[in-house]
Amino acid sequence: MKKLLGLLCCLPLFANAGIITNGSFESNDVRRGGWSYFSSNDVQGWQGHNIEIWDNLFNINAVEGDQFIELNAHCSGGGSRACQLGKYSIYQDFASNQGQQYSFGLSYRARTNRNESFQVSIEDSVGNTVYSQLLADHNNNSWRQFSGTFVANDNWSRIRLDSMINGSLGNLIDNVYVEAIPVSSFSAATFAVSEPASIILLIFALAALIILRKKRAD
Repeated sequence: MKKLLGLLCCLPLFANAGIITNGSFESNDVRRGGWSYFSSNDVQGWQGHNIEIWDNLFNINAVEGDQFIELNAHCSGGGSRACQLGKYSIYQDFASNQGQQYSFGLSYRARTNRNESFQVSIEDSVGNTVYSQLLADHNNNSWRQFSGTFVANDNWSRIRLDSMINGSLGNLIDNVYVEAIPVSSFSAATFAVSEPASIILLIFALAALIILRKKRAD
């Protein structure tokens, strides 16, 4: 019984596992040592401008899996992968629980010695900025890690990556993630962010506890 109740305490964490889809950009298979670019409509989980995926290109290894992206992507003259005006941007929407605290992060690296930079932002479902950070401390010899936290405003949130430089070179990115930060103890606040399955299991556990106590009383 104690084990069951302990499991119930952790359900909010399990319910939010795997929040970001294709955060290491593995869904489109690119040959090792090569690269290819895709319309974001063809890259699982992501939206926005074109996405250029590398696999060990220039002997740069991914942080997670085998592939990563160059945010400043290549483009073609027409069709779904047409060149777009302005700087490159991609984003992903994900389910969130209002009032829940989340951690998020990614790995980033420069392609060239230029002043590469991009903005990482968290927005709510109506476009309000919940968190924003400019990353301009790239180097082209190793990956850097970025992480932050935010509290969700509503039941949908967006992680957004916006290049601050023009052109098709720069801003290598890998291992984008979002994770719910679990509450420290079982409390009424837990019920507010739990999914229906959690409530059902809780009712089952309480019923089992009542039956067990009655048997002991007999």
